Amino acid sequence: MAVNTIQIMLSVGPTEPWSLREKLCLASSVMRSGDQNWVSVSRAIKPFSEQGRPPDWFSQKHCASQYSELLETTEAPK
Repeated sequence: MAVNTIQIMLSVGPTEPWSLREKLCLASSVMRSGDQNWVSVSRAIKPFSEQGRPPDWFSQKHCASQYSELLETTEAPK
């Protein structure tokens, strides 16, 4: 694998999908803290991680990325 490919894979974030519980905790935390306060969001949802998650699973960067993905894949009510 080329070095650039590895760097891209590392910068994307977790490859394993977040659980429904983790996504709900993320959305709830963003509702409380806002979508600009990723430090607070990250801290609030760390206790709700699934078994075996790496320590950086709920990093600020990964939380923001997952929330963005969640918004893109969720249909808003009309």
